[in-house]
Amino acid sequence: MVPENRPYPTRFIAVCALIVLFILVIGALRALEQPIFRSTAANSRNGETLPDSVIRRDEIKRKRWPEGFQLHRYWWRGGAAVYIAEMDRTAENLEFNVELANNQILGRETITNATRRLMNKKTLPLAGVNGSFGIREDSYGRGGMTFNLHIQNGELVSIPISLDRWGYSPPSPWGETSFGVTPDGEFLLDRVHLNGQLRIDNADTLPINAINQICSSSCPVVLFTPRFGRRTLTRRSYEFTLKKLELPLTGKYKSRFVVTEVNRRGNSVIPSDGVVIAIESRLARDWTKKIATSTKGTLEIALTPTKWQGVQQGVGGNLRLVRNGRIEPELVRFGETRGRSASAHRNGASRHPRSALGFNDEKLFLIAVDGRQHGYSMGMTLYDMGKFFSELGIKHAINFDGGSSSTLWALGGVANSPAHGYERRIFNIAMIRAKKR
Repeated sequence: MVPENRPYPTRFIAVCALIVLFILVIGALRALEQPIFRSTAANSRNGETLPDSVIRRDEIKRKRWPEGFQLHRYWWRGGAAVYIAEMDRTAENLEFNVELANNQILGRETITNATRRLMNKKTLPLAGVNGSFGIREDSYGRGGMTFNLHIQNGELVSIPISLDRWGYSPPSPWGETSFGVTPDGEFLLDRVHLNGQLRIDNADTLPINAINQICSSSCPVVLFTPRFGRRTLTRRSYEFTLKKLELPLTGKYKSRFVVTEVNRRGNSVIPSDGVVIAIESRLARDWTKKIATSTKGTLEIALTPTKWQGVQQGVGGNLRLVRNGRIEPELVRFGETRGRSASAHRNGASRHPRSALGFNDEKLFLIAVDGRQHGYSMGMTLYDMGKFFSELGIKHAINFDGGSSSTLWALGGVANSPAHGYERRIFNIAMIRAKKR
């Protein structure tokens, strides 16, 4: 007797069903291991009441916490694991700091590698989260260029214009997303304006739009410093090299200069002892006869708000999440319309891994939200973050680059679980570190 063969579609459906069942079983087993799915978890710890949106809070590496530092994992009831490193603002042994990946604009670096580099210089990082947005790679070779502000040890490394594009800060209050610390410890969160200008002796004044950014029709005059890299990587820009001026650039800056080279094709070499001014080709027509080799003048920068002129450490995100303890008003509309109120930032309406920085009167918070991991953590929308952070008592917060870049390094290693299972190279780092003695 010959056994009857099943039709091919029936066997195919049976195999697919078995695969789906296997995936569901594995997901369920993994879920059982995670506190986020346990309804019996406590909502308080050490007498501190946690919001109802928190199922559980875990202490991570508790025995290694220095005075004034804490590291927690929050299990959010919506289905995400949120890692937060906290620094007491009054801690005399700790301070906020930033670090540029690869020690220059071009090129990226993992937080692990950057912290190892810092420790070789006798600096002790305690926690760091990936910061600004930028270009990972492009045909120009500009991989590593950040879209946001960066001030490191008083040096003005990067400052963009406001643009209503994902990764940039829009020109509305939602884009007030540059965080800085003054020498006396005051925390600032603003939109920062460059107010840069090039005064040509006995001639006109050329306004400067940005520092170490893309030179384009929307940002036609850009100043490139040695921190950018070896070349400007522009195309068809009118460029001239300035020397005999003081470096580095700062938030309050004024120096004489002399033009030593003129380049009408772009992609100039940036000298280690000078800067390059790039002018977009259409605007450059008005300046080709005004600037030549040996032209002299004065370069001036005066950041506003004026408190920013003395900032030693600063880093920018793209969108404000919390203002004065409440969800940012534009973010409320964004959440209600599921991103339709600001289509340029619609990525923020979906659940993804996220990174952020926040603070209140007592603490600074560096935050990473895990996501894209079924059975463990699916991530958050920007509205989810704003609501959750305000519930935790965070007074002000900004969004950083997220996705697979979302990484919180703390106490010697990566604390969270990056989306792709490995640590991605990033642009810069917002950091808590031990003060140097």
